[in-house]
Amino acid sequence: MSSSRSLSELCEQLGDAVLRLRHECATTAEFLSELLRLFWDAVRHPRRIRYQTIAYYMDSCGSDALPIVAMLGTLIGVILAFQAIIQLGRFGVENYVVNLVGTVIVNELAPLVTAVVLAGRSGSAFAAELGTMKSTEELDAMITMGLDTGRFLVLPKLLALLLVLPGLTIIADVCGIVGGMAVVCSQLNFSVAEYYYAAIQVIQPIDLTQGLLKSLFFGVIVAAVGCLKGLEADRDAQGVGRSATSAVVTSIFLIVVADALLTALFAGMENFFV
Repeated sequence: MSSSRSLSELCEQLGDAVLRLRHECATTAEFLSELLRLFWDAVRHPRRIRYQTIAYYMDSCGSDALPIVAMLGTLIGVILAFQAIIQLGRFGVENYVVNLVGTVIVNELAPLVTAVVLAGRSGSAFAAELGTMKSTEELDAMITMGLDTGRFLVLPKLLALLLVLPGLTIIADVCGIVGGMAVVCSQLNFSVAEYYYAAIQVIQPIDLTQGLLKSLFFGVIVAAVGCLKGLEADRDAQGVGRSATSAVVTSIFLIVVADALLTALFAGMENFFV
């Protein structure tokens, strides 16, 4: 009896998981179609865009995140340079440390770390804000008054992150390269000028373009997931907390998946054109 009961419970849990996954996929598809509608409406009617709200979110998401992004970018450059010196030193090719630090930071680490930071800061804040508005029935009041909640609440957040994330990624790039320079110039026979010119030769425009394109995709993920989880939050304090936590976890997971897919896509395109 116990074995049959445990098997029955396992089947029920599996069925519930499948139904929840189906509901999540349907909700996400519906929300993505709503985002496309908002984008198209913004392109057709740019005067309807709430530029002051976008500027507010750009300040809160960008300016407030600048110190932590710069610090993490510098530390990542330092750590990567130390590890590169140790590993490449075993083969006597320490001169290629600049190549490794520059390309890896610009292509991968700077966009990824910046997006994760904003997922923890801005994604959770978006979910908590919209979840609180839902629990206090502010969203219901806006709908009753005939206001488009997507245009007033979702679109400004999305556009703000699309404008802010590439800029923060460039700052993380610069700070990471500077951090690597401090280690390389102190540990190896490199001058600042030699490191600078080596980095300029190694980092190609295509590398910077790929990193910035990734940051745009990551910005869409952070804003969309944060807003979606906030709109789906339960109407209580625990529901708001769960929505914020779910927004961070889901955003980071999707960011890593998107990074892997985009890296494979860019690598395939390079091999095709070469």
